[in-house]
Amino acid sequence: MKAPELPRNEQERLAALNRSALLDTVPEERFDRYTRMACRIFRVPIALVSLVDQNRQWFKSCQGLTAPETPRDISFCGHAILHSDIFVIEDTLNDDRFNDNPLVTEAPFIRFYAGAPLHDKDGYRLGTLCLIDSNPRKFSYDEEILLRDLADCVEREIKLQATSAFYSDLKQSERRARSVIEGTQVGTWEWNVQTGETVFNERWANICGYRLEELEPVSIQTWLNLAHAEDLVESERLLNAHFAGELAEYDFRCRMHHKDGHWVWVHDRGKVFEWTEDGRPLLMYGTHADISAEMANLEQIQQQNTALSILNDLAIDPETDDNVRITRALRLGAEYLDLPLAIVSEITSNVYTVRWFDAPPDAGLSRGLTFDLADTYCAITVTRDESLSISHMARSQYRDQPCYDQFGLESYVAAPIYVQDKLFGTLNFSSPSPRPDGFSDTEVKFVTLLARWIAGVLERQVSVQTLKKLVEQTPGMLYQYRLWPDGSSAFPFSSPGIRDIFQVNSEDVEEDASVCFERIHPDDLNAVIDSIQQSARDLTGWQHQYRVRRDDHWRWIEGRATPEPLADHSTMWHGYIVDIDDKKQIQLALQESEDQLRRMFELSPIGIALNDYYTGEFLDVNEALLEPMGFTREEMMASNVNLLFGDATEQVRAQILADLKKTGRFGPYEHEIRRRDGTTYPAVTQGMRITNSSGRALVWSLIEDISERKKVDRMKNEFISTVSHELRTPLTSLAGSLGLVAGGALGPLSDQVDRMISIAARNSEQLKLLINDLLDMEKLVSGNMVMNLQPETVGPLVEDTIHRLRTYALDQHINVQFRNPDCQHRVVVDAQRLEQALTNLLSNAIKFSPKGSEVTVTASPNTDHLEIRVKDRGPGIPQSFRSRIFEKFAQADSSDTRGRRGTGLGLAITREIMTQMGGDVGFDSVEGQGSEFWLKLPYA
Repeated sequence: MKAPELPRNEQERLAALNRSALLDTVPEERFDRYTRMACRIFRVPIALVSLVDQNRQWFKSCQGLTAPETPRDISFCGHAILHSDIFVIEDTLNDDRFNDNPLVTEAPFIRFYAGAPLHDKDGYRLGTLCLIDSNPRKFSYDEEILLRDLADCVEREIKLQATSAFYSDLKQSERRARSVIEGTQVGTWEWNVQTGETVFNERWANICGYRLEELEPVSIQTWLNLAHAEDLVESERLLNAHFAGELAEYDFRCRMHHKDGHWVWVHDRGKVFEWTEDGRPLLMYGTHADISAEMANLEQIQQQNTALSILNDLAIDPETDDNVRITRALRLGAEYLDLPLAIVSEITSNVYTVRWFDAPPDAGLSRGLTFDLADTYCAITVTRDESLSISHMARSQYRDQPCYDQFGLESYVAAPIYVQDKLFGTLNFSSPSPRPDGFSDTEVKFVTLLARWIAGVLERQVSVQTLKKLVEQTPGMLYQYRLWPDGSSAFPFSSPGIRDIFQVNSEDVEEDASVCFERIHPDDLNAVIDSIQQSARDLTGWQHQYRVRRDDHWRWIEGRATPEPLADHSTMWHGYIVDIDDKKQIQLALQESEDQLRRMFELSPIGIALNDYYTGEFLDVNEALLEPMGFTREEMMASNVNLLFGDATEQVRAQILADLKKTGRFGPYEHEIRRRDGTTYPAVTQGMRITNSSGRALVWSLIEDISERKKVDRMKNEFISTVSHELRTPLTSLAGSLGLVAGGALGPLSDQVDRMISIAARNSEQLKLLINDLLDMEKLVSGNMVMNLQPETVGPLVEDTIHRLRTYALDQHINVQFRNPDCQHRVVVDAQRLEQALTNLLSNAIKFSPKGSEVTVTASPNTDHLEIRVKDRGPGIPQSFRSRIFEKFAQADSSDTRGRRGTGLGLAITREIMTQMGGDVGFDSVEGQGSEFWLKLPYA
């Protein structure tokens, strides 16, 4: 909150406020009428005439507020008097100066404020005429002008008080004065009552536009010749009363004819100072003061007061028939302006239609009478799009308009009428006679304000009609529900939709609402009643979902309403009720589904985490994630995703982010996760990005603890390594021995023995190959296999590999073709290990190809790598086996491949070799049409 600053002229301003003699005085109707009018015109609950004292703002007039004053340091008016412009706050909650002000956060809960500063005659800002509302609202430029006009009226009341005091002092001074010194701005005169001789000063003549010499010889007849004939009778009466001693002095305001032809108002004052011996008046001295401006101002004030009184009467008129109200407004306006014709027109395209009028019987007007717009005076008003006044058409710039020829009206004043920001028509007053004195600003403003009042009446008609249509079309029911202290209740208003909700008519519940409560589900009834009573006690909004019986089944409905306390201690709710059965059934189904998913989430053996995509903060975790990490749920929820990936390599973290951004998924990735005690454990993580119903980006992650799997793999690898090393030496000896025997080293063997020895030799060779593959795999996985990476030419390496397998291919009746043996591209590889990987691919292609078919090998250069492709014509790779094809000991279990023996390690070894050389391996396959495996190698 910001306290208001002090004006630069604060001391002088406070002195002027004290001089006004308004502080701490009783309420006065002359001020109260304007605050009442402001409340009605602007439709606000509170309007004040506020005077800003040293430490407070005190209310001279107050509508809608009981407090007589508030501290200045929390006042809005203290800010408003810092400038002469109107001070508007359309929503206090959006203004840092006021959003925490006690007058905003507490009663009267100000949300809107508009204040027009009030000035005294010397220009000091004493306070404001201000408007206050508990709801935010817009404040248009036209409304600012209207508020300023009302504030000017209040200012005039303040200044009139000062003016009255001034004239009182002046009269006292005049009674003490004996003569007036020639040369002042006041005309002076001396009159010999008995002889008629007079003496005027120059200023006396100047007031009427003459030089004194132009009036000579002067006498009392000079005054009589210039004075308005209608004023002479009253003047003579006052003189005689003064001469008779009934009046202490002669004091008269009269009109005098100016040399230019117009009338000048003068204040004529005088007193007999010398008498004849027989008591007759002899010499009289006095003054003439030009009060034309004052009289014009007083006349304008009177006009404004009369205009405001008319508008005030119209605003509080209890009449409900809008036709009667508008017709009465036209009659009052015609009387005020002294013009015989008053019309409210409607303009549709180029057609002018008389909707309401007040005119003499012989005027020839009737409701619904139409004219071409171009032939009417209103065509000028519509073109100008603002108020228009013409005092003498024959002498105006509009005298050539066709409307003048057709209707011959000499005086005309009008204002456009806008309904919902669209031109409806005009309000106009006119007369066949010219208006000699023209139209004053007050009269034009009166017509403008009256047009706005009529627009308000019409807008209300439109709003009521629109609201009625909307109510009829609104789903569910709109209603007013009233609850009395004795527990009885009714629906004073309910829309036709009540039939769809409670299967009753509006008339059935106007006096008693119990029939609706009888249709509420017994399990919901007490909760509904309790919620209504709670809303009545706290005056808080009511909202409830419950079931009602309709056509022998139950349907869910929802009601919302705002309570309003009434003077008789009853409570009125304004709200609506709608059928939500379909939505509720879906909601209940979704809730049940969510409960099931929640149980699955909590019981899952795999860790699950939900994180914000952008901030990484944890939104939810399950027990399967908390247990291995050792954190409490609170500790996890206070942290972010770095707890999961803090120990992962930078490459893994970057890849996860890239995958999420590109595909919305990531993983599976294997990495280490740090526990709360600082130790780590291996895990496989994968996840996906989603967007929830509110548009928030989230990431679901599955985190599987693979500690046991790793342990089993280590045990298996250690076992395989041990077995391989323990078996290799004796197996080598056994295979060599069997080879010697099979080769005849021990002499000829019988056919049966030779056959058995051959089988044993082949099986021992197969077993030796398995052990070699196991050892290679163990070395690759453990990182103990040394890679000697060197630039090598691809063509010779591929040809050497094909050559070594030529005998095996011939035995299988397979033709192996290298499509581009002249390939000279160089790659960075370990030549021996590349040949081993390529051998695995070629041996598989030969093994699974039908006899008589061809296996092709190609070396295809790409932008950043070289591809070696091996294509066969075999049965292809089954869809179910493709995800496991590079796993250790993996073999497709089909009738076509089961008989082709192998270790199941060749492709796993190939993948490890390619990975450690910085390359890659993969395949393309169509079942029944063969497979094509490829190796990707980086260029030298």
